[in-house]
Amino acid sequence: MSEPGGTIEVRVERMAPEGQGLARAEGSGRVVFVPCAAPGDRLRVVVESVQKGYALARAEEVLEPGPDRVEPSCPLHAAAGRSGRETCGGCGWQHLSLAGQLAAKRSIVEDCLRRIGRIQDVPVEETLPSPRPTRYRNKVLVPFGRAAGRPVAGFYAPGSHRIADFQDCLVQPELSVRVVLEVKRLCGELGWEPYDVSSHSGWLRHLFVRTSEEGRALAALVTLDPSFPKRDQFVAALRAAVPEVCGVLRNIQPHRTSVVLGREWEPVWGETELEERVGSLRLRAGPEAFLQVNTPASEALYGLVSEMLFGDGWRPALAVDLYCGVGSIALWLASRADEVLGIEENRRAVEDARRNAALNGVQNARFAAGRVETALGTLRAALGPTAAGTACVVLDPPRAGCSIPVLKALRDPALARLAYVSCNPATFARDASRLAKSGWKLARLKPVDMFPQTSHVEIAALFLRG
Repeated sequence: MSEPGGTIEVRVERMAPEGQGLARAEGSGRVVFVPCAAPGDRLRVVVESVQKGYALARAEEVLEPGPDRVEPSCPLHAAAGRSGRETCGGCGWQHLSLAGQLAAKRSIVEDCLRRIGRIQDVPVEETLPSPRPTRYRNKVLVPFGRAAGRPVAGFYAPGSHRIADFQDCLVQPELSVRVVLEVKRLCGELGWEPYDVSSHSGWLRHLFVRTSEEGRALAALVTLDPSFPKRDQFVAALRAAVPEVCGVLRNIQPHRTSVVLGREWEPVWGETELEERVGSLRLRAGPEAFLQVNTPASEALYGLVSEMLFGDGWRPALAVDLYCGVGSIALWLASRADEVLGIEENRRAVEDARRNAALNGVQNARFAAGRVETALGTLRAALGPTAAGTACVVLDPPRAGCSIPVLKALRDPALARLAYVSCNPATFARDASRLAKSGWKLARLKPVDMFPQTSHVEIAALFLRG
């Protein structure tokens, strides 16, 4: 294996869970991880670091493309041969065909089940494609900075805090792009100083944009301090240029941190929430509340969860939604259960969930605020009077997955079915193994392409009592 800085030729075998290509050096069994690679590629790569058992490298030239390699549509994509400030660290799989992306995501899930969960006997279904492979994201956070004496806004170049200034982003709706470009223009016109990471100075750190399928937008500036120079002038100019903006907010993040959002939000003008339609559901949420970023794909995901749980006509006396957010899945399932309970730690999201229930005329759903780990008493109290085998639970945890106390609580005999929605195949595989030890059998698993053009994949899985 070459030392760092050396050049070698590799053949890519498959995509790794972190999104790189897993390759092997020609004439050697050493594993080499290469970003922006495709299965079947033969590449000339530059070794960047050598670790015990593997190396990290950067693709310099595609010597022989694999069958799923395509030319990236975005000029900022960090493809082989592109480097420096002009490359963007987002959309890491834009060089793969859509069919190749779907197959790779399925393969990643299978690998995690075998390697981490030690689960061999569950056939992973084909990945459910996103209804919209581009322009699908309903939320974006864009960092601001300064380059060549002017404001820039875009995403970070790979492995850096250099901003790849964009004029378009193919995974964002055109409305979001228009808002970003107008705020960037106004930043320069109004004399605002963009944030500088190295010196922790400057005023405008990020721009948050949330859009709806109906073509409305919320815009929020993330600033270093509470000042707001030329506030009224900014609002008037943004409204005039992008009339679809229905509300402007501001978030203050004073700390030197990689955490984008601070705790303090304040309204500036107009609405503070945006209504989204997911199927027949109307969902209202503030900027900090969690909603799936791909609305059409989330409708497909919720329909899949419902079909897994209730496709045979079974109706539970109680359906529990843990980590329920603004109530999306709970309200989607409410018509299929006698009673629904949602638990969520974000109190503002719980308020949103209760209002969303009223907005949709759902009367059999209730929501409790608290971390799931500390609200297990609420869960046990709900399951206590429920007859054995007449309840189900939906888990939709953050990327870290579920804690052991939560998984142990799911041993309750009232629970007959469990649906697990995950955005992290590794922690899902770990939790699936733990659930198996508690008497749950993984019956179905289907990846969902919630994030086209990236390596991220959503999972919907059904567990039944063993």
